[in-house]
Amino acid sequence: MKSSAKFLLTTASALLLSVNALAADYTFTTPSLALPATSGNGLTGQLWTNVDPNTDSLAQAQAIIAGGYATANFLATTIDYPVGPAGSTSVYSTYGTVLDATAQATLDNTSVLPDDVLNTVMRFAGFFGVQSANEIWTFSLPSDDGSALDIQGTRVLSNDGIHGFSGPTLTVEFTTPGLYAMNVLFFESQPFDWGLELRGGLNGATPTTAISSRLYNLITYADPNDDRLGSIQPNNSVPEPASLPLLGAALLGAFAYLRRR
Repeated sequence: MKSSAKFLLTTASALLLSVNALAADYTFTTPSLALPATSGNGLTGQLWTNVDPNTDSLAQAQAIIAGGYATANFLATTIDYPVGPAGSTSVYSTYGTVLDATAQATLDNTSVLPDDVLNTVMRFAGFFGVQSANEIWTFSLPSDDGSALDIQGTRVLSNDGIHGFSGPTLTVEFTTPGLYAMNVLFFESQPFDWGLELRGGLNGATPTTAISSRLYNLITYADPNDDRLGSIQPNNSVPEPASLPLLGAALLGAFAYLRRR
């Protein structure tokens, strides 16, 4: 065989291997909503605290979510608990130590801050933003204990049960730009450690937790008929970080007005 023919054959084989490596486990074609002009800033984090200590499956965690309002809601710019390279930390760590500054600034019920993480169900709800046609994403969901990733109502990753920090990986293709409904579920009911990360990588890139710009929170972007909004108590709101200085200015202005009267 001529060297040029060998080169073409080798190149074609490499391309086929590359395509096969990116072959998706799931394909989604129809987004829930159009892609906004602005980048995302995270998902809506939700906590159900002090749940039944025998909660040791995703089915039980989902029943808790369906059974009542979340104890607290906040903006989760990333899903990386504990924040940083450590995969897990003590279940006796309080929310005041594991939630980052943005999460605490947007928390609608600060009474949970002294609580520890043991016997908690979490959900991170919102949308995943796809910017271009035929994007292929690799998602990884390590956790301690159980977790799951749902896209457009389909469970694409299940990491159920009581176990140490570990989890599955898979690829998802999105054929059309737009916002795709996303939920990350998690429960923790056993001593001594806990941890949760959602990692994503585009078109073969190594998955990382730094995907905030692709995550769109439930409260800002969901259609009013989105049934996930039913888990948030009426009149509860999670302010955007940029709105906090405006809120403070408004309160100071009102205080100054009252003093002048």
